[in-house]
Amino acid sequence: MIILEKAVPDSSSTAEIFTGLPTENDILDEIRALAGGLRRQNGGAPENLDFTVPIGWEERVGYLDGRPIRRLIIFLRSTGCEWVEKTGGCTMCGFYCATSRGREVSAEEYIAQFEHVMNAVDLGDYPIVSIYNDGNIFNEKEMPVAAIEKICSYIDGYRNIRKVVVESRIDYSPDEHVAKMKKALNGRQLEVAFGFESANSQVMNLCINKGFSANNFDHFHSRMQGMGVLTKPLLLVKPPFLTEGEAIDDILRTVAYCVSRGIAYVDLEVTTVEKNTVVHELWKNNLYRPPWLWSLVDLLQQCRERFGDRAHVYVSPWNYSVESLDWARNCGKCDAEITGAIERYNCHFDTAEFDGLDCSCREEGWKKAAMVEDPRTIPERIREQLTYVRGARLSSQ
Repeated sequence: MIILEKAVPDSSSTAEIFTGLPTENDILDEIRALAGGLRRQNGGAPENLDFTVPIGWEERVGYLDGRPIRRLIIFLRSTGCEWVEKTGGCTMCGFYCATSRGREVSAEEYIAQFEHVMNAVDLGDYPIVSIYNDGNIFNEKEMPVAAIEKICSYIDGYRNIRKVVVESRIDYSPDEHVAKMKKALNGRQLEVAFGFESANSQVMNLCINKGFSANNFDHFHSRMQGMGVLTKPLLLVKPPFLTEGEAIDDILRTVAYCVSRGIAYVDLEVTTVEKNTVVHELWKNNLYRPPWLWSLVDLLQQCRERFGDRAHVYVSPWNYSVESLDWARNCGKCDAEITGAIERYNCHFDTAEFDGLDCSCREEGWKKAAMVEDPRTIPERIREQLTYVRGARLSSQ
C-alpha cells in the first residue's frame, strides 16, 4: 500500500511519503484543485451561528461486551477539518458546511456546547457517548486539549458511562493528546474511529483524497493498542469513480484486511451526495449514483458468510450533520422495507433480517448495475470524468 507524493501530512504525523507515478500525481492535483474551488463556494459561516450550541445529538445502537446498548451521538459545532483547508478535503465529505469554516472555536465555546447537551439529556442513560466534531478531535488547531479535558471531567461524573468514542484522522492523533484524554476518562474505554475508507491505495488516495496508506493505519492501530485504546475503521461504501460491483468488492477486501489485523468491529459509511463536493459535481453530471440498498444487503450477507463472528459490520445511518441531496436507494417502492431491515440487523448483526426480501428492482436494476464493468484504469476514468465536469462547469458560466 502506498501514499502518493502529494499527501500533506501534519507536522507531527508518521505518514509515509511515496513518489507515485507522475500521472497519478497530476490527477491528484486536479482533484484537489476542484475540491478546493468547490469549498470556496461555501463562503464563510453564517453570522448568526451560536458556537455555544452544538449541531445536535441523537441516540443510536452501540455495543458493549458483545451486547447492543444505548449510545448517544453528540455533534459539536467545530472549527472544521484542517485537511479541507490544506487539500480541499475528501471528495465525498460536505461536513465543512456545518462548521465555522476556519473560524477558531474556543475551548470555552466547545465546553458550553457540551454543557448544553448535559442540560438537555441525562448522559447517565447512555453507557456509550460518542463525541464528533466534523473533523479531528486530537488536532489542537481544531479542538483545544483544554476543552477535551474539561468535557472528560464532566463525563467522569456519570458512573454509567463506560465508553467514549471520538473521531480523528490517524495523522492528527499524537500520542500525548490521546494519553491525556485516556487519563481524563479515569479508566473508561476510549475508542478512536477514523476514516480508513479502503485498503486499496488508489481508491483511498485518488478516488477519496485521503492522504495516507494502509501502512499508516497499521502503525496507528499498533500505537493505539499499546496505549489500551480501541480503533474502529470507517469504510466508505461506493467511493466516486468506482462501479457498483467494484465498490462491493472493495469493501469485502477492506473488511478482510481489518479482520487480518484482529479488528472485529467496523462501520460502513454510506456515501451520500453533499453540496459543493467532488461527488456532488459528478452526480450533477450523471457520473455518480449512491449505492443501491441491495448492495448493502449483499455486502452484509457476504461478510457474514466469509468472516462469521470475526467481523461485526455496522451500517451507519446516512443522516449526517449536513443535508444530503441523494443517498442509498433502490427503486423507491422497496426502500423503506430494506432500510428497516438494515436497522434491525444493526441491533444484533443478524442477516436473517434479510431473508425473504425481494423486489423486481433487484433483478432488473441492481444486478445489472453490479455487473457493469469499466475497462479503464482508475486514473484513466478519473481524468476523463474530471475533464467532462470541467467542460460542464465552463459551459454553465
